[in-house]
Amino acid sequence: MGKKSVDQDIIDRLLLAKDFLDKVRFLPNANPDRYVTARNILNAHDAAELAIAGIIHYLGLTPRNQKTYLMDYIALVHDEFPDEQVPGNGFFSQLNIARNGIKHNGVFPDTKQWFRVGDKTYDYISEWCLRYLQLSFDDIDESDMISDIEVKTKYEEAKKAYEMGDYKRVLEELAFALHQLFGNSQALRNLKVGSPQAEDALKLAAFGVHANEFLVLQEFLPSVYNYFLGEENKLTLSWSQEEYGHPANWRENAAAFCLKTFLNVVLCIQDAEWIPGPINFDWVYEYKVTALEDNVEIVNERVSLGLMRPPDRIVLRVLSKGQSITGQIKSKHDLAEALTSQRLGKEYKSILSFKNYDEGIFGEIEADKVHIEAVPKQNEFVKEYFPNLPDLELKNYNRKTFVF
Repeated sequence: MGKKSVDQDIIDRLLLAKDFLDKVRFLPNANPDRYVTARNILNAHDAAELAIAGIIHYLGLTPRNQKTYLMDYIALVHDEFPDEQVPGNGFFSQLNIARNGIKHNGVFPDTKQWFRVGDKTYDYISEWCLRYLQLSFDDIDESDMISDIEVKTKYEEAKKAYEMGDYKRVLEELAFALHQLFGNSQALRNLKVGSPQAEDALKLAAFGVHANEFLVLQEFLPSVYNYFLGEENKLTLSWSQEEYGHPANWRENAAAFCLKTFLNVVLCIQDAEWIPGPINFDWVYEYKVTALEDNVEIVNERVSLGLMRPPDRIVLRVLSKGQSITGQIKSKHDLAEALTSQRLGKEYKSILSFKNYDEGIFGEIEADKVHIEAVPKQNEFVKEYFPNLPDLELKNYNRKTFVF
């Protein structure tokens, strides 16, 4: 078979086939439920049909019917090369039966038989590409499918750095690219670059990302932080040298692994649809502290340098009865101290830690002298997105967890 160039149309089909398979390969669970298995079979079937249709086009073969399906394409290839079997012919015959059973009859497949359907389909398509296209399926550049221009640009910079042998820069460019990807994701929130969190890996596994590979990628990458220079927002990198941020990890095989894994993460999550997420209490609420009597003090007790001297007591604010102040509070309730006071017949005073960043007040208040409620913050975010939040009365604030 003479070698000829492979048209972009065929490359595009193969790229799409790889994208389908990336969602169903390297599954962390060897026993997925029947719904996941059914979805994986449908994706694998579509990927195989895309690939074999492209090969038919490359070979210049004409389908017999206007509507041609997976096994029809395989039969055409076999007719063209009758002396050899099409790789995976028996496997794809069974896959076709399983797919038709799901789609047309609602018959779910055996999960144990099909849990590696993505891996096997990928292997057979790889054989097709080598035999009929003289092309490596692995080497087809999936980065063409990255939709975000900034992410793609950073990924290209990382590849250039890899070719130059600058493996530290590979990881740095990928860190910037991953930060951009996380920032633009509508379905995933609060993911941080360079922070290997099992919870994040589990979230991404639902989108087809290999959880273990994602965690290793995060271990290799530096952290990325926003900082403001005047009115300009800039990004900076931070290597944790006492952990993994040192030259022993800036090596070729690590850079190659991170390039491959990053690309898989991008293609799996870049088109993830928006889903609602919970809003942290501190984003929308603050505490309103109202004095129940006159002369309620917010104090700060600073330990003096002399070990035998009592701490310096500084009064930061005095509230009259009915006067209020907003900020953050936290109970400093100490159960051991309370029990000791009770045993000695002493009065135990429950203390609240109070912070108001706008006014620079950081002190303590006696809990029994104030009334506390949670009120909506008066900022643009709350006014625009949560304009009708109610005030919340506190039922108990003498514990570490407040109850409304």
